[in-house]
Amino acid sequence: IWRLFMHRSTDILDPAIMGNETTMHALFDHLRDNDPVVYLDHPDYEPFWVLTRHEDVKYVSQNNDLFINNPRTVIVPQEFEKMLLEQFGTRNGLETLIHMDNPKHRKLRGVTRDWFKPTPIGKLTPMIEAIAHEYVDKMEAMGGECDFVKDVALLYPLRIIMKIIGVVPEEEQMMLKLTQELFGGQDPDQGRGNEVGDGMGVLLDFFAYFKNVVEDRKNNPTDDLATVLANAIVDGSPMEELDQISYFIITATAGHDTTSATTSGGLKALLDFPEQLNKLRANPDLANAAAREMIRWVSPVRHMMRTCTEDVEFHGQLIRKGESLAIWYPAANRDERAIVDPHKFDIERDNRNQMAFGYGGHMCLGQHLAVLEIEIFFKVLLSRIDWIELAAEPRWVEAMFVGGLKSMPVRYAFK
Repeated sequence: IWRLFMHRSTDILDPAIMGNETTMHALFDHLRDNDPVVYLDHPDYEPFWVLTRHEDVKYVSQNNDLFINNPRTVIVPQEFEKMLLEQFGTRNGLETLIHMDNPKHRKLRGVTRDWFKPTPIGKLTPMIEAIAHEYVDKMEAMGGECDFVKDVALLYPLRIIMKIIGVVPEEEQMMLKLTQELFGGQDPDQGRGNEVGDGMGVLLDFFAYFKNVVEDRKNNPTDDLATVLANAIVDGSPMEELDQISYFIITATAGHDTTSATTSGGLKALLDFPEQLNKLRANPDLANAAAREMIRWVSPVRHMMRTCTEDVEFHGQLIRKGESLAIWYPAANRDERAIVDPHKFDIERDNRNQMAFGYGGHMCLGQHLAVLEIEIFFKVLLSRIDWIELAAEPRWVEAMFVGGLKSMPVRYAFK
């Protein structure tokens, strides 16, 4: 039993297991029921606790003073943490919104908070619809077979977020490559290399690119989000350059990678649950609820790390002040203690309780944009396509932080 326990809990550090929805959820089902609070001490990582139940993930997420983002926000090897500390002065590296604590987090989040509210995001609908039709047109032109991930899902939200932040289409592939190297660095097909320093190179490439964008928008302001960030005022002074560039990086990467994963994972869910596909096809008004269920189902952001500012107890386990813990969103979103029949994909589900966007003060700033993109895409696709099916076995990105499909060949016919 002890050997099994040790094997199952340390699997949380295996990118191949954590990237694949089947193996990941089998592990989470085991941990939630048997070991909802696990201490991991691995030679390559600083020790941390693993929390997998919905109530615990929610509690940590809503108590931002008790569980802080610094000094560790995601699970990375000790060697890489040391390199980040030397280069940037923090174990998190570039300090984006997901790494910050209050009061700085609240101030910088406020820079774009109004921009990402439902009403301004709703005004993007015509642009998003046009891009959705563009990629469904592409599917139709490909003659009835494509790799939905590579040919559509990766590119559709990428085009939208690049347009929003002012990156020209000619540079989208470069931005996609950098994002895959950042989030999929452990994957043999997506990582830049096997050396720890390769991850640092990715961050520095992002820094160099967006440094130029900031300078351009200061000198040539337009009406895009890049201009808002480049000219932002915080506490009466221009936002610091490192904060600006970090803001760009999280917007550009998380702004499309997670939506890409949900778009492809959402289609796979519809194919795995054909009665839900038929229901959505018959009632397009369910597209908004379907998008939210896809987000719960895929939960592309696998985890976040927090550090305790006081001793705290979960299920009889004492986590001491200064110790770190990882909260796992896919595990929370399949917890039957909080969600009815969680392993069923149900597009009419009430998803107010799902945790894929986080919770509390760090809830995803771009959630309304993500829902709108997914809703519109499936409305367009299902209004034009006659049938669609898998053409080969899907493949998964090997990743512990942001996961999803990296290949899903499909066959289809248009009306």
